[in-house]
Parts: sequence; structure tokens; C-alpha cells
Amino acid sequence: MAYLNASERGQLLDELSGMKFGRAKSKLSRMDPDGRLAYYRNAQQSGEWHTRFVLDGLGTIVTLVEVNHAKNDQPRNKQRFEFVNIIVEPTPANNS
Repeated sequence: MAYLNASERGQLLDELSGMKFGRAKSKLSRMDPDGRLAYYRNAQQSGEWHTRFVLDGLGTIVTLVEVNHAKNDQPRNKQRFEFVNIIVEPTPANNS
């Protein structure tokens, strides 16, 4: 499978930006048979939750960024995440 170049990564970003979180996550998990979920809703930055997919066969890393609007005293099953950003970047092996 060929690596995605900059314009193809831009097209992927445009395609994912019109989707809700669950649909984007589903598309990324089915997109590359060599791909993997690196982490799911991990607090990489203060106030943001990141979900990262490493698509090794496509030479691309996709990070889905969410913000949690729940109050601190709410139960875990009442959390409200808002899908706010997508980061698409090449892997170190992708030179295109």
C-alpha cells in the first residue's frame, strides 16, 4: 500500500472533519489493515482528550481531539465529550 502524500492527507482531513467522532473513529479503524489504535481518550493536554490512530500502511498518524464539558461532580457515565479538532500528520517513514 502506498503512503499518503500531503494533498491526500488534506483530503482525509476534509473528509473526517464533516463526521461525528464515532463515525470518524470507525472509518479510521477500517481504513488500513496494518493500522492500530495507539490510545483512546487519553489526556495528553490539559482539558483535551486525544484518540490516536497510527495507519502504518498509509504512513499517516491521525489524532482526534475532544473536549469534556461535564462538571467534576458528574458520574463517569454522564460525561459529555465534544469533538473539536483533527490532526493528520505523516509518520517518520513517510517522505512524501
